Amino acid sequence: MPSLSFALETHPGRKRPKNEDAVGYALTPWGGVFVVADGMGGHRTGEVAARLAVEAILESLKEAEPSPKALLEAFERANALIYAEAQRPENRGMGTTATCLLLDLPYALIAHVGDSRAYLLRGEEFTLLTEDHSWVAERVRQGLLSPEEARTHRWRNVITNALGSFPQARVDLLGLKLFPEDTFLLCSDGLSGVLEDRTLKEALKNFPPEEAARRLVELANKWGGPDNVSAVVVRLPKELPQGQRPYALPLEAAQGSPVRLKLGEEPEELPTQVLEPPKRPRLSWRDALLILLWIVVVAYILLGYFRP
Repeated sequence: MPSLSFALETHPGRKRPKNEDAVGYALTPWGGVFVVADGMGGHRTGEVAARLAVEAILESLKEAEPSPKALLEAFERANALIYAEAQRPENRGMGTTATCLLLDLPYALIAHVGDSRAYLLRGEEFTLLTEDHSWVAERVRQGLLSPEEARTHRWRNVITNALGSFPQARVDLLGLKLFPEDTFLLCSDGLSGVLEDRTLKEALKNFPPEEAARRLVELANKWGGPDNVSAVVVRLPKELPQGQRPYALPLEAAQGSPVRLKLGEEPEELPTQVLEPPKRPRLSWRDALLILLWIVVVAYILLGYFRP
């Protein structure tokens, strides 16, 4: 197996007292597993949730033969562990994002929950592979917000999917055929929410993984560091093995483009994993009419009571 070049960096940032991000990796005979998680919750719950996610995913995948099914089962196991911990009163609200790159060279499988991201640099093309599970991202996809508005919106940190919030996980799966020297970036929103895509691209393009990861984290902190920040950079070798996997037929047919993968029957709709910000209640015209009638009746009674 050709050797990989990779680096992992995580930092609490400049505004947070502790680091609730977690990163991890495991090398395998088929390539490797790389994970970024961004925990949430009060006290230490975010830190614990992120660590549990990384440990559970790596433990599940470091020995298993790589496949979309194995990757999904690893996320389901992590979700079950975190959900069980979240049932304790002191851990209420526990959850975490998780983005995992599973290399089965010459293929890559990616699983994703939340708003941590996976990017791919291929030559001059820099591509966001994952879709954020967040309130603002869904409004952008609906055409209700522009990407610029989403970056500064007051609800930009509200995610709509997280491991551990519900008994059943909702996981995005994708795969792609790899090219020599493809470079991946996995990161938490403490990086992608601060630095523009062109900055991410330039760092990956101009520096080896170790220096690129370090520089990106330093830049995020230099430009405010409002959140925990994590980056995992993985660069493939110049030569890749030939692949023969049953799951890879659609990946081969796509000729290097990402392919969304689905396993089995999926429910039509799953509950939102993290509640959206509360909305102001709207009154119907009937409710407004009843309120107006009550005001008239009360006013009539008061006027009759105080009339000399």
